[in-house]
Amino acid sequence: MGEHRGGSGARGISKGPILVVVAVVLIVAGFFGWKALGNRIDDQGQQAAGTCVEGNRTLDITVDPSIAPQVEQLAKRFTDTSPVIRDHCITTAINAVPSPLIANALAAGAEWDSAALGPRPNLWIPTSSFELAPLSGKAVINGEPRSIANSPVVLAVAPETATSLESANAGWQSLGDTTLALPVGSPQTVMATQAIAAAVAGAGSGPVTLEQAQSSQVTSALSALASQFQSLPTPPATTADALAALTSGAPATVTAVPAIEQSIAQSANADMTAFSPSGATPLADYPAVIVAGGGIDETASRAAAQFSEFMRDAEQSQIFVDAGFRVEGKSVPDLGALEPAQITSTLTAASAETATALNAVVANPVSVRSATILLDTSTSMSANLSAAGAAIESQLVRSPDASDVGLHAFPGSDAAAAERVIVPGAPLNADQRTKLTAAMSSLSAEGKSSKYPALAAAYKDAATGYDADRTNSVLLVTSAATDESTMTRAELLSAIASATDPARPVRVDILVIGSSGDAATLQDVSDRTGGTLIRVNPDDSAAMSAAVAELLS
Repeated sequence: MGEHRGGSGARGISKGPILVVVAVVLIVAGFFGWKALGNRIDDQGQQAAGTCVEGNRTLDITVDPSIAPQVEQLAKRFTDTSPVIRDHCITTAINAVPSPLIANALAAGAEWDSAALGPRPNLWIPTSSFELAPLSGKAVINGEPRSIANSPVVLAVAPETATSLESANAGWQSLGDTTLALPVGSPQTVMATQAIAAAVAGAGSGPVTLEQAQSSQVTSALSALASQFQSLPTPPATTADALAALTSGAPATVTAVPAIEQSIAQSANADMTAFSPSGATPLADYPAVIVAGGGIDETASRAAAQFSEFMRDAEQSQIFVDAGFRVEGKSVPDLGALEPAQITSTLTAASAETATALNAVVANPVSVRSATILLDTSTSMSANLSAAGAAIESQLVRSPDASDVGLHAFPGSDAAAAERVIVPGAPLNADQRTKLTAAMSSLSAEGKSSKYPALAAAYKDAATGYDADRTNSVLLVTSAATDESTMTRAELLSAIASATDPARPVRVDILVIGSSGDAATLQDVSDRTGGTLIRVNPDDSAAMSAAVAELLS
């Protein structure tokens, strides 16, 4: 008979399956735990990499005041993103300084004047690429500067002036009827000067070459405009001053001011509008310049590059459009009552050498004058006659076409004559320039030094032919040799006094070649007529040219 389990007994459960399940659970839990630990280690590694283990760094940004408010807002946004570059936490500091001051300081390469300019910038945003030309080859720019925003340079004018210019379809080369503001050193002056030169020389969108900049057509046009501006009772010293003068209602002031379109629109001045001359348009393109040298390291350069890209981001750059600037890839901004300029071509900036030549004409224009050039052709000038003629020819190239210039010389072998009229005075057109150049090339040194009678005769001729619309002068270019004529000092001074009319002033400017000799009488003549006497070394042709340029300007 079989046996049965007791009533209290229970069937046993095998332990094997349970152990398998537990093992599986442990393996799965271990896998996910290991993965979570790995993720945590990765996160901690990333966090460790993102901490400022190298400390804080300030990105010093210097920007032209005309766009500083917008850059400052973007700098705050950039700082709020907590940027970390090479284990440095980056913050930004904005310094608004007129860009010509920074350009000059970087070009000079001298010790940085932090008191006047603020800290040497890691990133610099000037008004335009035109200001970068003097920095070429000086190893102060890292990489290729890129524009963050732009605005065309146009003319700020009164509404009635704009109507007149539009009717004439005026170009940069045809602004002679306006009193154009050309304050020296202004970025807008630099850009407008190159636009005028390009239009006059037929250089299209440029860049203007040095040969074109030194041509008589360009120097004449710029001299006429700059002379007109500088002859104002109080020429404005800056573009801002010129804009204020434009709408002041003063009778003798500027009538057109090269200015950035955005600044004209922001002024919201009903007495001022904008006119865009035909021809290539210069742009204030606000390049972001990563500055090199001066102890700037890789961290600063990378921070500058990252902030530059941040400003060009589509979302961030809208701040420029909202302020009236143009941004590549975005619609032309709303300028309120101002009609945006239509740009057909943009002007390319000229080289540093060309820009310097153009700026020099604007800073020291040759005035429109009626000039008699009296050239010493005595034997005492044998060694210097050719150099003197070359210096005069060089200045005639720069002189405005509206000037009236004649050439006189010493009597030579004709002892009875006081002087020789080689080329009668006439407007300085191409034909007159050719006559003057040919005449000076053909002159030879002969005869005695008869500067007293020749000067007295030339002065009398100039006073008789006085031109009320021009500066009237006699320029005597002579050696330091003593006068050999029979005219005395007293007779010369008496002859000058007899021909002088205070209401019809004729100045006598004198260039004496040589340091020896007695020039006291000539100095007296110059002083009494309001002129200038300059002595130069016979072997210094550069000084000779500079002196002629000064005396005929």
